[in-house]
This record gives sequence, structure tokens and C-alpha cells, in this order.
Amino acid sequence: MLNAFLTFITEHQLFTPASRLLLTVSGGIDSVVLTELCRQAGFTFGIAHCNFQLRGDDSEADEAFVRALAHRCGAECYVRRFDAKTFAKNEGISTQMAARELRYPWFEELRQVHRYDYILTAHQQDDLLETILMNITRGTGLAGLYGILPKNGFIVRPLLFATRTEISTFLTQRRLTWREDSSNASVDYVRNRLRHDVIPTLRTINPNISAAAARLSERVKASETLLSAYTKGLEAEILQTDGATHRLFIAALEKQAAPLELLARWLSDFGFHYHQIKKIWTARNGQTGQRFFSSTHILTLDRGGWLVHPVQKPTEISYTLEEKDREIVYSEGCLQWVEVEKLSSEKNPNVAYLDADALAFPLTLRLWQPGDWLCPLGMQGKRKKISDFLVDVKVPRSLKGQVYVVESEGNIAWLVGFRGDERFKVNEKTTKILKFTKT
Repeated sequence: MLNAFLTFITEHQLFTPASRLLLTVSGGIDSVVLTELCRQAGFTFGIAHCNFQLRGDDSEADEAFVRALAHRCGAECYVRRFDAKTFAKNEGISTQMAARELRYPWFEELRQVHRYDYILTAHQQDDLLETILMNITRGTGLAGLYGILPKNGFIVRPLLFATRTEISTFLTQRRLTWREDSSNASVDYVRNRLRHDVIPTLRTINPNISAAAARLSERVKASETLLSAYTKGLEAEILQTDGATHRLFIAALEKQAAPLELLARWLSDFGFHYHQIKKIWTARNGQTGQRFFSSTHILTLDRGGWLVHPVQKPTEISYTLEEKDREIVYSEGCLQWVEVEKLSSEKNPNVAYLDADALAFPLTLRLWQPGDWLCPLGMQGKRKKISDFLVDVKVPRSLKGQVYVVESEGNIAWLVGFRGDERFKVNEKTTKILKFTKT
């Protein structure tokens, strides 16, 4: 398996022998084998482990196991504990999604701080197959059909050449120990239902279906690359840009072999979903002035084409906050700020505790705008567009235009009524706390 591992790395140009690697290790079979292969290959690596505190004593045992594994390998070990259940509840997302949103920003932080070149995960061919099937059940474009890439930025997946069976065989031959996650046997999760119920049936049709999915992934990704280049070549004929406004010419688009797909590729960049885009295409010969809305843009049917421009926010609706004033009345209520000695344990989205030393008065209170982003508390510094955040927390479209932000020197410190920013949070170095309250 070592030779196949090294061949896969070379063929896909994943990294070089001189690269410093950060291995993400849960203690399960796949990550243990990834660690062993990197050790055998003589690569320089550290190990990162997330304790999501989801399985009681088993989570503690997983952490101890990974620490011992890192010690045996002579590798630096980084461990962080996350309250995944609380984060999932606050965000209104599944624990699986919460774990993902928590771990990847932390891995990237480790990579930068400790100067690793790449982050290695232990995804293998069966994971790739499961991901593709999950995307198909949800309805997907080309990107969903190639599923997991061997390399995506700094994230590298060098086990995608091997199946779960091949990895298990290697582990048995090497007499390696691992930790078993009991949730893998549950059929409560969609991925596990595919793993235990659907894929075994597919294997009766093609025993090598995981390898077939890997080939599909490679070919779809290559096709996507070709299509992107082709689409780019058509922009001069079909798409005209003037500042923030874009015009798409219907007649030029109709001449193409797959006009709807081309339209979808462009309009998805402006926040439109595929079902909307189909309606837009169907209504292309309708009444001039018909409008369609995404979270960030408005599309208007014009003579012979569509005009796409950002949602305009009233520029006059902004307020200046002077530190001494302590209160301001605005269109959505009243905003007050006062110095306090400590945080309250009460969870209230209309209250934010901010590090006064990180703020630069006067602050600005304004409506959020397309392109705005923040680093939401609890996401370890990960940036998120406000438009995406509001979608995730299911704010109705009719109310999105009423959401305000508190801004300090161009940086958003608080998405009012929703979430503070990680860069302005109160920490052990904070000497002065300001409590902001929306009423």
C-alpha cells in the first residue's frame, strides 16, 4: 500500500517529500492508516485532533489514544475541545455540520501559526462514493458529481486511491490499533444509511463501484475545467459589465448548445438558485420589467436581455455612534451601550459584549450590504458572508433588508440581533467591556 500511496501523491502532485504536513486524526481506522503511511514514508508531520465531546468517556478515550499515537510517532500533537452540541443548537444546524464548521477553521489556524504546508484528511474512495450519492439525492450540479477532490487549496486527501476494505486489510496486516466510533453503525444519519443499506446493493451490480466513482470524479472535474474555459470564452459575446451592473443578451445565449446551463453558471455567481434560473429562462420572452431576486442581486428582464445589479440599500440610513452618547434611536428600535465589569451567562441575541479596546469610536450603525462579511463568534475566526449567514439562520427575504451592523473602521463588530464578531470578542486580555443592547 505504501507504493500506491506514494504513487497517488506523485501523480496528483499533492505535495513533495519536503512539505510539512498537518494530519487530522480522529483515531479511527482511516486516520490511523494515514498516520502509519506518512510515518513509513518519512514525511514530516504533526497531528491535530478535535474532541467534540459528543460521546462522553469515548471522546476522552479517543483523545488519549491520539495523544499516545502522536507520541509514538514523535509528532507534535494539537488538541482542541469543542462544545459541538451547543454550537449546533445555537446555529440551528446538525451536529455533523457543526463539527465541520468548527474543525476546518481550527486546522487552517494551526497550519498558518505552525507553518505547515498542507492539511491532510483521511477520506478514501468509499467516502467519495458516499458523498457523490448524497449530492445526487439532494440534486446537484457538476461540482456535486466530482464530490471530494484529492487537493483543494491547502486541503489534501492522499487516501482517495484506496477503498475501506483495502485500508482495513492494511491495518490488520500491520497489527495497528484504532478507536471505533459507535455512531458509524447507526442508520440515523443519511451517510450511514447509504453506507449500510444502499451501497451494499450497488456492489452486487458492480463490486468495484468505489473505484468507478473515483474515475467518474476525475472525469467530471476535467469536464468542469473544460466547460469553465469554454464559458469564459463566451463572456465577450453574451455578458456585458458596466461597474456593478451586468447585462446578459438573450439572443446570443439562445444560439448556444446548452443555454440554460450557461445561464446557470453565470447567475449562480449572483446568488440565484437553479430552480429560479429555470423560471428566469422560461420567462425570457415575457413582460419587460419582470424581476427576480436573490439574496444579493436583482435581475430585471429588459429589452433583449437581463440586467443584473446588486440590491441597493438606502445609503442615508446610517448612524454615527459616539462613545459618550450611550444611546441612539434608529429605524428598528433603540441601541444602547454601557461599560460593564463582566459578561452575563444569559444568551440573548439582542445583546453583545465587545472588547472596547478593539473598537474605534465613532462607530457606524448601518444596514448590511451585499459583500459584507464577518467572523461569527464560535467559528474560530472563519469568515462568512452576511448574506449566507442570514440564509443559514432562515431570515425571511422580506426582513433581510432591515438587518443592521455595527461597524468599527470598516470592520463589522456585531450583526445586530444575531451574532458578534470573533475579532471583537471579550477575552482574557480585555480590560474594558462594552455591552450593546438592542431594544
